[in-house]
Amino acid sequence: MLVGGVATAALALTLPQSAIATGSSTPVPIGDPIGPRIQPGPVRVDLTTVTTAVTAPLAGITAKGHPNELFVVDQVGILWSLNLTAPAPVTPTSVLDVSSLLVGPKDPKDERGFLGAAFSPAFDTDGLVYTDTSEATSPADHPLRPSNDACLAASAQVPDHVDVIREWHLVTDATGALHVDPAMPNGRKLLSSEHPQANHNAGDMHFGPDGFLYVTDGDGGGADDQNCQTNFDGNPMFGHPGIGNGQSLDTPLGKMLRINPRQADTRGTVSANGAFRIPPGNPFPDGTVPEIYSYGLRNPFRFSFDRGTGDLWVADVGQNDIEEVDHVTAPGQNFGWHVKEGTFLFDAGGFQLKGSRSDGFPFANSPGSPANLVDPVAEYDHDDGTAVIGGYVYRGASMPGLSGHYVFGDTSRRLNNGQGRLFAFDADHRSAVTADNTIVELRDAPLDFQLIGFGQDSAGELYALVFGVPGPNGTTGAVLRLSQSGS
Repeated sequence: MLVGGVATAALALTLPQSAIATGSSTPVPIGDPIGPRIQPGPVRVDLTTVTTAVTAPLAGITAKGHPNELFVVDQVGILWSLNLTAPAPVTPTSVLDVSSLLVGPKDPKDERGFLGAAFSPAFDTDGLVYTDTSEATSPADHPLRPSNDACLAASAQVPDHVDVIREWHLVTDATGALHVDPAMPNGRKLLSSEHPQANHNAGDMHFGPDGFLYVTDGDGGGADDQNCQTNFDGNPMFGHPGIGNGQSLDTPLGKMLRINPRQADTRGTVSANGAFRIPPGNPFPDGTVPEIYSYGLRNPFRFSFDRGTGDLWVADVGQNDIEEVDHVTAPGQNFGWHVKEGTFLFDAGGFQLKGSRSDGFPFANSPGSPANLVDPVAEYDHDDGTAVIGGYVYRGASMPGLSGHYVFGDTSRRLNNGQGRLFAFDADHRSAVTADNTIVELRDAPLDFQLIGFGQDSAGELYALVFGVPGPNGTTGAVLRLSQSGS
């Protein structure tokens, strides 16, 4: 395993026996973990099309010095600029093209590609932007942690891809448009991590109020975060040894990472590869992966900082049953995967794959226990969706009824049926009890397309990012501005 270019060693982590105690020798699956269905709330939102000239928009971000632009991460490899003052539909301008570096996406279900971007807090003076990309690898360059299970005796254990964080320098041409500095056509590679399977890549990134770069990484893919599990290709999974990646501190998989990437910022200790710094306050500075900030995550696909309070919110995509929203309040927190899925204890079962589901299951609701695990702030089950898509705590002006609410959603009501949903709960007045943080729907019915991301502009207004939108040349992606109905 390479993190910042340094091989890591195994680290033993013992979980308390209470993590699997049920009072019964055989855990019993809960068929319907969360009974009440999500209902429409008192606030409804309208959607206005900003552009349909994108393919698979995953994130909408801003850059200091560019208040009228929304920069859109397109999974196929383009960072677009949208001029929000231009009449709709806006024609986007390409700022950065990383498509030549990518492995995937090869089809609409492929989770690889260009997954995240973040502008330096001082972009107006340093011109730096950071990207998260799925790239090709080889066992010689990126060896996985050893998996010695008997089921893998005949397996080559070749990583599917490597997740790479790069720094780019953007410059302004004579027309005022941004483009890559020709002196650094491939940017500067900071760190990388091997992914044994193709899915659960997360890859979102944001600078926090502390000026450091936070990046999420999924548990390595497949299902249940365990070796020998049948993967979607019919072969046994590898790269998830021992207690799994989410709970192991010797891998960046299943984690939120925090680094100081800007060379002009000298806070922290220099990383082993010399490409960045480990910020002061990271919880495991002497561990084999000092970049870790929090762990126990499955696929923290999208996260955000509250622009008003600085609070850190993570939407972690669940396995077969539970979707969750986590509130990160301190370094070193363990959010439970795969000991728990949401507030429920989780049994990985055997190694069966039943279509798109594994045989893993939640078997007991256990809020607050084990005591070393942090429960989500809000959760729902698969009666209401298939994969949570994280958004933002709303601090804008056009939706006063949602001020202080965390606005997020689900990609598709049923697996890949193109019926995304928009949700919210009250973040400012949240309860300490997960079940009391009532999630409401912001539309009277699901969307007619798949929700895959959110954006926030410089004024704090929000955008839903979708694909599967009918267009003149087939389906396409779209950026849709949210506004309160009747406002």
